Amino acid sequence: MSSSQALIVPFDPSAPSQAVAGVLPLQLWSLTPSGDKAPKAGATATFYNTPASKTTTISSVGDGFSSEAEEVKRELVRKSVGAAVKELKAFEGVKEVVVDASLDPHAAAVAAHLALYKFTLKTNVPSPFDPRNAEPAGDKIAFAPVEKSAEWDRGVVYAQSQNLARTLAEYPANMITPTAFTERVRREFEGIANVEIVVRDEAWAAEKGMNVFLSVTHGTSEPAKFLEIIYKGAADKNAAPLAFVGKGITFDSGGISLKPGAGMKLMRGDMGGAAAVVSAALAIAKLQLPINLVVTTPLTENMPGPSATKPGDMCVSSTP
Repeated sequence: MSSSQALIVPFDPSAPSQAVAGVLPLQLWSLTPSGDKAPKAGATATFYNTPASKTTTISSVGDGFSSEAEEVKRELVRKSVGAAVKELKAFEGVKEVVVDASLDPHAAAVAAHLALYKFTLKTNVPSPFDPRNAEPAGDKIAFAPVEKSAEWDRGVVYAQSQNLARTLAEYPANMITPTAFTERVRREFEGIANVEIVVRDEAWAAEKGMNVFLSVTHGTSEPAKFLEIIYKGAADKNAAPLAFVGKGITFDSGGISLKPGAGMKLMRGDMGGAAAVVSAALAIAKLQLPINLVVTTPLTENMPGPSATKPGDMCVSSTP
């Protein structure tokens, strides 16, 4: 039977090491049905009570790992750790996993948390993604490195931010309206230094003459929003900022130019640009990178209501 505690040990078949006491990857691999060739990157094997009272998954980074370029090595570590996490996810009893991150702490942390992610809104087991939850549920598995490092911690932030983007893009449109999107962003950035969140309404957009943006809102009853995230992490708070702009159509039916029904449900993903820039900003702010950043994203639905913009309609400025 599996233990609640597990180990993940990536290994190089051509240059094995013993980074974790009691775990000899090549010796363990020799116990599995395998041919003469070295295991490919991502090939895994799981052993119980090895070492005592723990479950261990060893995962190859591929033969000749040490001779690869650094970025290739990083990707091989991601592949190795990700494959091991996917295997361990199948064991219901596993709650804590210690990762040998010695080959690349950053890549190992990113891979572990990305591989663990699985979006679901099923109700037979309460979903951690249910937006009605008073508190966000923790991860199914808690990860920790064998040796703590700043690079592991940075990798965790990278992965958590990427997973936020995935979550925002996966929500059905009635759960991630423009209003719900901005409320979620406020919660995610709460307590982070040097950040200001500004949410504009349709009246503000009208004052600014944003008539093309407002024309998209005519067919929906959901109020449009214009979200700004202002992060000032540079030593000079007045220095010119980097700018991210993300498209935030939380559901795009096509308006009057109705899209085909077969792929309509995927149009909830038309706010993927907004999800990406918001999540990138979250990572930048959590890491307190020394830059200034402004993120802007217009948020609305595009629906075929009676006032929807029609092909050929003209949108003009309210001033000559």
